[in-house]
Amino acid sequence: MFEEFFGNYLVETGKLSNEQFSAIKEIMKSTRVKLGLIAVSEKLLTPKQSDEINRLQAVMDKRFGDIAIEKNYLTDEQVAHLLSLQGNAYLQFIQVLTENDYMTMEDVEAALKQYQASKNLSDEDIVALKSNDVDNITSVFLKSDNTFATDLMSLAVRNVIRFISTSVSFDKLKTVDSLPYEHLATQAVKGDHSILLAFSGDDTSLLSIANPFAKEEFDAVDADSFDSVCEFINCINGLYASALNKQNIDIDMEPPLFFDNGTVASSKIYILPMKISGKNVNLVSIIDTDYKLD
Repeated sequence: MFEEFFGNYLVETGKLSNEQFSAIKEIMKSTRVKLGLIAVSEKLLTPKQSDEINRLQAVMDKRFGDIAIEKNYLTDEQVAHLLSLQGNAYLQFIQVLTENDYMTMEDVEAALKQYQASKNLSDEDIVALKSNDVDNITSVFLKSDNTFATDLMSLAVRNVIRFISTSVSFDKLKTVDSLPYEHLATQAVKGDHSILLAFSGDDTSLLSIANPFAKEEFDAVDADSFDSVCEFINCINGLYASALNKQNIDIDMEPPLFFDNGTVASSKIYILPMKISGKNVNLVSIIDTDYKLD
């Protein structure tokens, strides 16, 4: 997932084109990260030391790690650690970026610092992003004052990744008191708690959910494609209702609804801005608060 977060930032800031980003992701499917790049990224070798070992490999029939150990640059334990990272998506992305001359390693490091500052991320947050673990990554962006909002929206994100697309990134959760929308698919939940879960989007962006979930190719956001998004929301709420039931919390799901060209208003609306397969979508929830749909 790291490549989606950082790659979309590189596109947004003009450091990569959409075409280049797509090409990089295609190359990544068959890329195995070189040990030297991992060692430099982990600050266990300098670029000069990595280049030296690469040159020695040209005249010695030995593995990178074996040469590094012989040169006393790395220990056996460090090489084992580096080998465990070879499937890391972050490192795959960096390797494709640099080997195909899209960016230098210095450019990548500078851009990563800019991304970290622009998103107000800590060093620990960046480590979580590099881990490629969905729960770790979600915990960075989905921090709220309401456990129900955090749990429900985290569940929604996991299901987007499982059933819709792995090409997903998002910004930090925010709260507003109104949300204008062009298209809005919703479902309300009543009972021990009152909950609204929704996806909103402009133009045809909700098709990024409707098409893969229905396994059809809708051309427009109409009743059929809305039904697909609403059914996806119903699945998320069904899973959440089951989880709450185990805590002796009873809720009932109302029929999903969809709306065009209006505004949601409430004293607190939780919004997670998402990018799904290149399309901007908002994940929306309202918890135990009155709301109005215009």
